[in-house]
Amino acid sequence: MDTQTDLTKIKELLDKVQEVLIVTHDNPTFDSIGSSLALSLGLSGLGKKVTVACIDPVTVSLSSFVGVNKITTDLAKKNFIISLDYVDGSIEKVSYNIEGNKFNLVIEPRPGFPSFSPDKVNYSYAGGNADVIIAVDTIHLGGLGKLYEENKELFAGKPMVNVDYHPNNSHFGAHNVVDHSASSTAELVAELLSTLGAPLTADIATNLLNAVYGATDNFQKTTISAGSFELAAVCLKAGGKRFTKSLAGEETPSIETVKDIPVAPRSTSSGQAPADWLKPKIFKSSNLI
Repeated sequence: MDTQTDLTKIKELLDKVQEVLIVTHDNPTFDSIGSSLALSLGLSGLGKKVTVACIDPVTVSLSSFVGVNKITTDLAKKNFIISLDYVDGSIEKVSYNIEGNKFNLVIEPRPGFPSFSPDKVNYSYAGGNADVIIAVDTIHLGGLGKLYEENKELFAGKPMVNVDYHPNNSHFGAHNVVDHSASSTAELVAELLSTLGAPLTADIATNLLNAVYGATDNFQKTTISAGSFELAAVCLKAGGKRFTKSLAGEETPSIETVKDIPVAPRSTSSGQAPADWLKPKIFKSSNLI
C-alpha cells in the first residue's frame, strides 16, 4: 500500500467537496475522539462544513477534548420524503400551497393518465447530508452501530475514507489510510492534515497530543512507534496542552515538566508549526558514543 498516494488522492477528493461527515466507533476512546475532533477542526479551518458522529456519548474522561460538545450520537433525519407509484410522463405539474397550518403538495396528473391513489403513497426520511464520509479509528463498519445500520443508503452513496492503525482493519473504504506500524490513529490523522495543508493550531495539537497519550498508555506500550514521539514533540511545540487528569483519573505533570520528549522542529514566526510539520526529518548520529 502506498500511503502517500492515498493521501494525495484524498486531498484531491476533499478539495472538491464542502460537507464532510466524520464517524468513529462505539465505546469511544482517547484515540478515536481526539483523532476525530482534530480532523474536524482541521477541515473546518479549511472552510469545510463538518459533522462528527459517534453512537455512544463520550465519557467524563474524554470531556476535555476541544470540540467534544459538537459530537452527535445520531445522524439527523433531515428530509421528509413522499413516494408514490409513477409512470413516465404521468405528471403534468407539481406545486404546493399553504392553508393555515397545513402544507399541501399538489400533484396534477397529465390528461390520459389515471389519478394518483392515496393507498399507494409511502412516507420516509432521508439521513443527514455529506459529500464524503471519513471513518476514524474504526476496524469495520459494524463498529459504527446504528450510525451505519440506519443510514446505509448514505454510506453506500458517498465516497468513504478509512483512517486507522489496527492490524485487523477490513479496508472498507474507497480510500484507506491504514498503517499497522503506527501506534495510534492520531499519527495518521496528523499525516492527513499535514497533506491537506491544515495549520496545526493549539487546539488541534491538544487533541492529537492527548489522543497519542491515550493510545500508547502514556508512552508505556512496548509497541510504541517513533512516530508517536515525533507527533507529541510537534504538538507540544505548537502549543498543545496535556490534560490535567491521567487516564486513571490521577493528577499528571503539566506539559512544562514532561520530559523525554524529542525537540520538535522550529515553529514559524506566527508561533504555529511549519506547513510541512510532519515531513520526515533525518537525524545524524553523533560521535559521543
